[in-house]
Amino acid sequence: LMSELGFKAKSSIRHVDSSDKKDSHHLQQNVEGKELKKEAAAATDGNADSVKTEVDQVKDKERNLLAEATENNVPVASTSTIPQSHRSTSSAFKIHTLPPLPLPDLTGMMPSSSPKESLLKGRHRLSKPRVRNKLNRFESKWNVACVDEYEVLQQIGEGTYGQVYKAKHRGLNDLVALKKVRLDNEKEGFPITAIREIKILRQLNHPNIVQLKDIARDRCIEKGGFYLMFEYMDHDLMGLLESGFVQFSTLHIGSFIKQLLSGLAYCHSKNFLHRDIKCSNILLNNNGEIKLADFGLARLYQRDKVRPYTNKVITLWYRPPELLLGEERYTPAIDVWSVGCILGELFTRRPLFQGGSELMQLELISRICGSPTPLVWPEDTDGSVGFA
Repeated sequence: LMSELGFKAKSSIRHVDSSDKKDSHHLQQNVEGKELKKEAAAATDGNADSVKTEVDQVKDKERNLLAEATENNVPVASTSTIPQSHRSTSSAFKIHTLPPLPLPDLTGMMPSSSPKESLLKGRHRLSKPRVRNKLNRFESKWNVACVDEYEVLQQIGEGTYGQVYKAKHRGLNDLVALKKVRLDNEKEGFPITAIREIKILRQLNHPNIVQLKDIARDRCIEKGGFYLMFEYMDHDLMGLLESGFVQFSTLHIGSFIKQLLSGLAYCHSKNFLHRDIKCSNILLNNNGEIKLADFGLARLYQRDKVRPYTNKVITLWYRPPELLLGEERYTPAIDVWSVGCILGELFTRRPLFQGGSELMQLELISRICGSPTPLVWPEDTDGSVGFA
């Protein structure tokens, strides 16, 4: 009996020892598992904190850059340098538009007080308009002012039908640009191109389109000449490109093109074709504000009625291929082509297609853009353009 009890006791002890070992093993596994989970959680939290810290650092850096750019009046063209996977969807990362960008230092480019010096490289000097002293203000039923109220400083360019002068109001010291209307034949009266420009500009009101302020007379007598009075702008784009005094950054170019397209889109929304977009017709001031000018060749465009126009418009280097091919039923797309040519010229500092004739111009365009084919230039439904 005692031996049997001893055997059972030993068996119970062995069973208890075995159970204790199993429980100890399970306990050890549970402890190790919990430790692994804690380590994994800590690692995850560490990575998350690291990513969060990285994002916060980039956000802080961007905020500082944006604040600095805003303080210095420098446009911000892009949004964020944060990786796409880490970006927030908050409104802090919206795309910023390009405001006007001040021009670089233009030492040597400012207008000279001497009439013997040209304002911009390549400009021809013509005789000044006649300015009569001691003449009273001339006011007719059209409220036309007398140019004698302004001191003509110098010639700054030449438009579609006359010279353009910089002038200053004698009393207010306001600067204006006086565009003389050339009267080649007095019997024919006021040029129709000038009448069209006046009529169109009075219907346009946009920050990127030059403002017609008034009309002035050369002499307050019956046969005096006429001037269109515009807001004064410091430069034109062609003069700056030719001068070599200034280098435009990518931000400058982006700001210029954005403003130009904004003014052109407004012009097209009013159903007008400009038809003479080129660098010399793009004015800008030292603050980098762009104005589209010279509407002497502009025409009303009726979208619902495709009517023929002359294709002898737009300076050759900025003329689109459809006009070179004789198309007479064109759309506002012709102005967009000219803007594209200007965009390339701003980067290369020279016109993209410098053809000496229409045939040479087509050849230069074909070398870069390819020849027109029925695939890329199909025939219109009205048969106006066709290669089929």
